[in-house]
Amino acid sequence: MGELFLTGAISVIMLLLMAVPGFVLGKMRSVDSESAVRFLSVMLLYVLQPFVTFDSFLNTAYDSEVLLNIVIVFLFTCVTIGAVLGLGALLMKVLNAEHAAKGVIAYGGAFGNVGYMCIPFLQLMAPDDHVIILYATVSVVAFNLMAWTLGNFALTGDKKHISLKRALLNPPTLSFIIALPLFMLNLNFLKAEGLGGAAAELVQGIQEVTRLFADMVGPLAMVLLGLKLADMRFKELFADYRVYIASAIKLLFCPLLAVAVTALMSLFMNTEPIALNLIAMSAMPCAQNVIMFSALYEKDSALAAKEVTVSTLVSIVTIPVMLLFVPLV
Repeated sequence: MGELFLTGAISVIMLLLMAVPGFVLGKMRSVDSESAVRFLSVMLLYVLQPFVTFDSFLNTAYDSEVLLNIVIVFLFTCVTIGAVLGLGALLMKVLNAEHAAKGVIAYGGAFGNVGYMCIPFLQLMAPDDHVIILYATVSVVAFNLMAWTLGNFALTGDKKHISLKRALLNPPTLSFIIALPLFMLNLNFLKAEGLGGAAAELVQGIQEVTRLFADMVGPLAMVLLGLKLADMRFKELFADYRVYIASAIKLLFCPLLAVAVTALMSLFMNTEPIALNLIAMSAMPCAQNVIMFSALYEKDSALAAKEVTVSTLVSIVTIPVMLLFVPLV
């Protein structure tokens, strides 16, 4: 148990150290931060996340247990996000928070940084474990489905912003739709061993290129975070009590709910292969897309930026603590 805590703590620290170059570049004004953030965002979403999906699926031999766990991870992610989103919205109503902040706090509390932080975190926690990353990509697909539907509704209070089309037609989801049948047909990089000759070398070359792109997610995501942190005024971050509400929901309530649900599931099935994924995914800080959506729908984007920053900094402590529950479920 202590070893898992230590590994988790070191992994979080290593991730945040990767943000230092971006922070320094941003502070020195060595790059146009706005253009750099836009470029890195496009690279991560349209190029690197699909490569992570293909790298994990095509390096995993078909297994019916893995397929069942894919379904469970998908449903778990959707249900827990939906539950936390609903409870967050109810809490905001009880606290009578101002209208512009209600949706931002509820959204920030429900949606964690699964794609840009959880995946590289798990890559550090379990190097070369393709199955764990495979489950993480499934969480990203479920995240996108919930973000473009219930998430947008909670943020805006308007059903017109629900977009099932965008929930399905995005790079991570499309790459999953392509990779899943290949996994089920057992068509993967592992078959290269039986090909021999030039064909084997070609497949192994593609495998290596896929791995190299997949491994870029962590460094580029953290450089992106560093650039955003460089634009923050830290004196203003901790003065807004609302960020503590969103951070508490996301970093404490959400993972503890995941622990409780996982423990309940363990009474009926073997949760050991997916416990780390379920708890780590739930323990991630507020997702960066709350900033994007808040700006898009003219909500309190300044509050959204504070939520992301504060929850990310506090998660240095909370993520390793929440991992202490993994062996218990």
